[in-house]
Amino acid sequence: MIKKLLNYLNKSLRSDSKIEIIEKYLSKSSNIYDLEERIRDLERSGIYNNLYN
Repeated sequence: MIKKLLNYLNKSLRSDSKIEIIEKYLSKSSNIYDLEERIRDLERSGIYNNLYN
């Protein structure tokens, strides 16, 4: 039971830190076109698919 809880917390913390990293990366966009390109780059890399697995 405790092991399952720790695994769940660890997984959720890793997801939170990944989300923060993505948000920081996207926030560095200089304009809307740069933001769209960064989003496409993330989609191509599969980062969104790996985020919730």
